[in-house]
Amino acid sequence: MMRILVYGIACVLLVNAQKPVLTSAFYQFRQSVFDSYNRFLGLPVAFTGANLSVQGNSNYLLYLPLVVKNYPSPADILTFCKRPYQETSIWNTPINWVTARIHPDSSQMMSAFFKTRTSIGSDPSQYAPNIYFVTNQTPLVSVALWSKSRFQDAIDDTVVYYGQKGASQLAPIPLGALPAPGTDGELVVINIDTGEEWGINHGQVDQSGHWTAGGLYRYHIWNSGLPPAGFSQRGAGVGALAGIVRPCEVQRGDINHAVTIAYNYPCSPSNCVANGFPAFIPPFKKTDGTGSWRYDIPEGAHLAIRPEITLLEIEQVCGGLKGCIVWARAMQTYGGYIVDRSGHPKTYGEGNITAQWTPDLWTSNMLTNIPQSWYVILDWRVQG
Repeated sequence: MMRILVYGIACVLLVNAQKPVLTSAFYQFRQSVFDSYNRFLGLPVAFTGANLSVQGNSNYLLYLPLVVKNYPSPADILTFCKRPYQETSIWNTPINWVTARIHPDSSQMMSAFFKTRTSIGSDPSQYAPNIYFVTNQTPLVSVALWSKSRFQDAIDDTVVYYGQKGASQLAPIPLGALPAPGTDGELVVINIDTGEEWGINHGQVDQSGHWTAGGLYRYHIWNSGLPPAGFSQRGAGVGALAGIVRPCEVQRGDINHAVTIAYNYPCSPSNCVANGFPAFIPPFKKTDGTGSWRYDIPEGAHLAIRPEITLLEIEQVCGGLKGCIVWARAMQTYGGYIVDRSGHPKTYGEGNITAQWTPDLWTSNMLTNIPQSWYVILDWRVQG
């Protein structure tokens, strides 16, 4: 049984303790209230949740609409290729090479990084998220989660609210959308009316359009880009959109954010500590590292290309390929964060199903000729 009270700018949802906390009925109701506030205020509105004890029952949620002020339109992400997340986000903050320092173990760590492959791969045909854009008019689709998986709602950027394990969850997935090829099966959906970021991993869709997934989350493109503790989409606890390079960024010649990096063996927490490193580098909140070598790198480490490398040198090693050039320049300006483990060192462009990369913009081996000596790990003990 459900009772809904709406007053002023607050709405309280009371849910029977035996029912799922995040239900289809609630999301339909939430969207209708959301739309009403949006039309009335002419501003983006997001909902936050907080645990509330009512008459001795702690399985109640208080949902408050939060007016988000003075942010660009989410549609700019699509129309003008604006980067996601707050301007102060770690993803959007340039390296201050005046104060930044290269870690004293950088050379050894980079040797560990490249121990199984001599370059960073950039294959967008698999294991890279396809990115779709939707509106409030996009029908919601039921996604059946694996028996031990649960929906993660991190929309307010302060706490993660979970659905029930193995429950189905409604999500705005457009007709014909596909997860990325490869076992990760990643997909990102951005609602350009609300700014909601939805992400799926281990996603599968059958010929009838029925979805299953190993994980499903909701976040927001004007949040910090660092979801709350307990969020578990990627190894270091970030969403699937963070650090992904899109074709429009390469076409305009400017990737104005840090990029996502992964490799085989980020150090396991115990090995990180044994090596004198943190288990992971804050402000990232977790790791899935398993590496056991002496200089395996903690997740959250900040990798960069030395600032003294000239544009002419970059153009030469890239053979004039635009994606390589623009990516290398971004690595000098913003760097890249190691946020996951993978089969080999790699960076991530948008999945090719939605990006439709052309060979003059981006290829899977475009970074092959960048010398290993150009890469450095920044000292996480020094503000840079």
